[in-house]
Amino acid sequence: MRMTMKQMEVEINNLKKQVVALQRAKDELDICKVQSLYSHHYQVGKRAEVPKLFAQHTPGVTLEIEDSGVYKGIESITRFWNTVFGGNKPFPPGWMAVHMTCNPVIEFNKDSTRAKGVWHSHGFCTIGSIPFICSGKYDMEYVKEDGEWRIFTFIYRQIFMSPYHQGWVEASSVGSIAANPQNKPDRASTFHKPYTPGESYYPQPPAPQPYND
Repeated sequence: MRMTMKQMEVEINNLKKQVVALQRAKDELDICKVQSLYSHHYQVGKRAEVPKLFAQHTPGVTLEIEDSGVYKGIESITRFWNTVFGGNKPFPPGWMAVHMTCNPVIEFNKDSTRAKGVWHSHGFCTIGSIPFICSGKYDMEYVKEDGEWRIFTFIYRQIFMSPYHQGWVEASSVGSIAANPQNKPDRASTFHKPYTPGESYYPQPPAPQPYND
């Protein structure tokens, strides 16, 4: 049966909507891959590879981890990963660091050139001979650069970092990036408030809001 012009218009509009939905799904998967690659690079000691996941020539790129302060620009971010976090130097004996990224909520702008995402992160690590448990949230923004999704804003908000045998009530935040003599940020941290027993506590940030466009 031959389609009428009206039916053909409806069919074409439906196909256009499906193409947009498929592209949005691909964009979300690509962002998940970027975030997951960061986690895997960190775990296996390829920390010098992490800056390659960031936007390389989009102005305004930043990094902030716990109380590290804010690193601005790709050169400053690269310096952080190669000094404070040791680049690709071998881990010392006994060292282990596993930080997962899960439960993403991702919002895109109208043109799918920018995206905001929030992720939960639960982790386990060994420093020296002491086992730790940790939790936090990644507050991220991504930009599509040269047709590929890259990290634009990277913020890790610590909820707790505790020795395993003590837990987050007895010792909610152990260790400090700011105390590392090689930590030389471009400006102070915007927010650092780990879990505090006895206070109402809401892990930050909340889920991202849609873009205004």
